[in-house]
Amino acid sequence: MPRLEDNGGSFEIHCSGAVLQKFRDIQRQATDEGRGEVVLAAIRQILLRLRHGPMEFGEPLYSLPALRMHLRHGGLGPLFIDFAVCEDHPLVFIKGATLLAK
Repeated sequence: MPRLEDNGGSFEIHCSGAVLQKFRDIQRQATDEGRGEVVLAAIRQILLRLRHGPMEFGEPLYSLPALRMHLRHGGLGPLFIDFAVCEDHPLVFIKGATLLAK
């Protein structure tokens, strides 16, 4: 695993424009359902956990040895995400997000 000292003690978090739009859509839907604050708090807490300990958040799914990545998924409150953690660098890639039903 990467040395956290190389990145100031935290992982960089990356996602595609499509994933970013998915987060916006989730927040909009949650606000319409009256649970916008809960989802926003979940997003913030998940990002904090990914930044400071992604291998301790969620459950492992599988590894991609050629890419030197570990794929995981995890949820907090009404939000569930899929993400990958790089073995060589302090990087996390969010692959997708799902708003769980009430």
